[in-house]
Amino acid sequence: MSATPAEVPDRLKTGVAWFDRLTHGGIPSRRLTVLLGQAGAGKTLLSCQIAASRAHLSGAVTVFAALEEPPADILRNAAGFSWDLQSLAGQSFHPIDLRPDPDMVFAGDFDLRGMLATLSAKARQTGAELVVLDGLDTVLGWLANPARRRAELARLGRWLEEEGLTGIVTAKADRVGAPVDALGPLEFAVSLVVALERREEAGGTLRALRITKYRGSPHSSSAHPLFFSRHGLEPLMWPGGDAQPAPQDRVGSGMARLDVLLGGGYLRGSTALLSGPPGTGKSTLAALFASHVCASGGRAVHVAFDEGPEQTIRNMRSVGIDLAAHRASGALRLIGLQPGRDGPEQLLSEILAAIEAHSATALVVDPISSLMRGGVADLGQSAVRRLVEEARARSMTALLTSLVDVGHDPSLSTLSAVSTIADAWIALGYAERGGERNRTLSIVKARGSAHSNQTREFIMTGEGCTLTDVYTAGGAVLLGTARMEREAELRRQDIATALQHQRRQRELQAQLAEAEVRQAQAALQLEATRTELSLLETAEAERRAMQEGARAQLAISRLADTPEGGGGA
Repeated sequence: MSATPAEVPDRLKTGVAWFDRLTHGGIPSRRLTVLLGQAGAGKTLLSCQIAASRAHLSGAVTVFAALEEPPADILRNAAGFSWDLQSLAGQSFHPIDLRPDPDMVFAGDFDLRGMLATLSAKARQTGAELVVLDGLDTVLGWLANPARRRAELARLGRWLEEEGLTGIVTAKADRVGAPVDALGPLEFAVSLVVALERREEAGGTLRALRITKYRGSPHSSSAHPLFFSRHGLEPLMWPGGDAQPAPQDRVGSGMARLDVLLGGGYLRGSTALLSGPPGTGKSTLAALFASHVCASGGRAVHVAFDEGPEQTIRNMRSVGIDLAAHRASGALRLIGLQPGRDGPEQLLSEILAAIEAHSATALVVDPISSLMRGGVADLGQSAVRRLVEEARARSMTALLTSLVDVGHDPSLSTLSAVSTIADAWIALGYAERGGERNRTLSIVKARGSAHSNQTREFIMTGEGCTLTDVYTAGGAVLLGTARMEREAELRRQDIATALQHQRRQRELQAQLAEAEVRQAQAALQLEATRTELSLLETAEAERRAMQEGARAQLAISRLADTPEGGGGA
């Protein structure tokens, strides 16, 4: 059914976020809403949840008419939920016991005017705008005439309009979901009909909510699976809502080499899937991630199926992961759950409660496939999806492991409900060659990240975990003994190259020393030659000076033999 914006009725927000999303804003204001369902479907619970949520959201007041069970029982049944209905009683929540006296005998017809007058007085006294009539079919069942039942439903609708009140009625349905006879043609008397379904299937109980009528308003007629949590009824799958911003920063995996393959680690708020056969290291990688988150100042919830917290701590200590220290610091909460003990929806409720109580920034579920073991198959898939959606809504990084049968390719054989919605998928496996089995790791997908597509060998020792360097031969990646032989060969080559380098270095050093000696000898010879040349030049200069002096002396002596004043002819 569709309606133009002008035709959409006024809404009264219930304060239950998921219910307001499904109804596009809440229940019709100053009109009648019916919560219809079999015993145990959650009709009374949802009406109390709406009353409490409105009180906590805005302090709104609700008058609650108990027509089937005493108010004390209603308050006691709601005590296990987070709303604390008992503390609201007499303030924002006003229960009134209006149950018919079972000993009364009606000689003729009666009407609802007396009950409505009581409710009017209480609503005016408390300032309530919402009135709940829990179990109206019990009262109307006293009327034998179907026409009188229709008339009283019409009276109830007129009374709401006159008093300016909004009404919620809970009533029982038959096995096929139709109203019981006591309510008559319900679809003509109310504006909104919400059917709460409860049916037993092989493996468990399936609860769902379906809007079968919303007069003048668009609505979904699909069945939405529900489960009980500490907050009351919740949908197994979110009914939509505002888009959440996607964080761009990353959270380390705890292994530097894996972070490199992932382009820097897991994106914060994303969900990663580790799949593989038993013994491939899924639990180890999951614990390594939780340990790294806690060491980095985060808070992690680690859920392990099939083993208790103490076993998990002991097993991880053998590969150098100390979970006990993080648990002692309060950063890590370890939870051990038994698959098959409860249905997927109960296990989901426990996990969500732990996440909320611990204010977790990271979640590990090992293995997520245990969440789908037992119960109704569709519930298991819906529970997994809800868990992933919860992680994204909280910007919480989640790491889920999935068990794959031996002999199956872990990158092809896994839970389709998880692999299709996971942001990253890491496949762990074995490679058998030469009589040995080696662990392998490859990244199948990593949304939003540039990542390696190469298979790497995954090694676990008492000192920790790592990925080995890649060695190839003939186009194949070498693992185990073949890799170690290749590493040994490369080491031998390195040693031979180093020895050759050292020999050549010594040869060159000897040649350099010899050249330096020859250079020194040449320098000495050069200096000696220069000295000798200088001496020769000095001696020659002295000889010439002596010759000049002798000639001058000779000339003087010859002038002495010449007569004074005489001259020669």
